Amino acid sequence: MSVPLCNYPKLDGTPCGSPTLRGKKRCYYHLRDHKRHEYASKILLELDVLGPRLPKMRTLDDVQAALQEILAAIAENRIDLNRAGTHLFALQNVAAALRKPREAARS
Repeated sequence: MSVPLCNYPKLDGTPCGSPTLRGKKRCYYHLRDHKRHEYASKILLELDVLGPRLPKMRTLDDVQAALQEILAAIAENRIDLNRAGTHLFALQNVAAALRKPREAARS
């Protein structure tokens, strides 16, 4: 009896090789990371209300640039403080979601 294996590439390029979850194509860890990435993408879409000045956030450096833009908007009174707080909280969640897969992959 053969068990389907996760073929998702690890950081070194080799396939994962862990057993997949029943009815899925990925193992527990790679499915969890995929869901985190989807969540981060959803939050990023919500953050786009400040307009084109915010970069498309795919990395922590992009989150840092967006943070600087929001802080500048607060300093120049271009954004309401409640709205800015919502964006800062969302940025915190995105940064956490982008950071977690890297930590899990290293351990």
